[in-house]
Amino acid sequence: MNQQDLLRLLIGEWSGTGQGEFPTVEPFEYLETLTFAGDHRPFVHYEEQTKRRSPGQTNYVPSHWESGFLRLLPSGEVELINTQGSGRLERLLGSLEGTETGLILRLQSTAFLNDPRMLATSRTITVEGNSMRYIQTMHTTAIAGPAQHVEARLKRG
Repeated sequence: MNQQDLLRLLIGEWSGTGQGEFPTVEPFEYLETLTFAGDHRPFVHYEEQTKRRSPGQTNYVPSHWESGFLRLLPSGEVELINTQGSGRLERLLGSLEGTETGLILRLQSTAFLNDPRMLATSRTITVEGNSMRYIQTMHTTAIAGPAQHVEARLKRG
């Protein structure tokens, strides 16, 4: 399967739950909806919205919102460019590889705007059929090195 066909495996609406943590925040649970849309061009648009629940809380409240594009570059790399509701702009580069039942997308940050605290992020997205798992790490000026920030399991539905 070529990269463009692999990218199309993401298209649809995915939803599920996740857990967040970071040395500077309280652990939390969240609900997520992640939508990918595209046509015949070598990119897809995505939008991610989450609702967060802190320990001891029963209600989920809007937490994170980002939107951007995943593009296939002539070099063979994959680029993710996004803007987040907090004002952060981010660019990541990485690879897209096929598996027997889906894909693995690995991305590393290359640039940030509007958030001087950010030093690096990484995202790994694994799709197996109609199941998606992703992990994101962050490295900020507040900690000595990268740490896991969020992990979620989503279903296409």
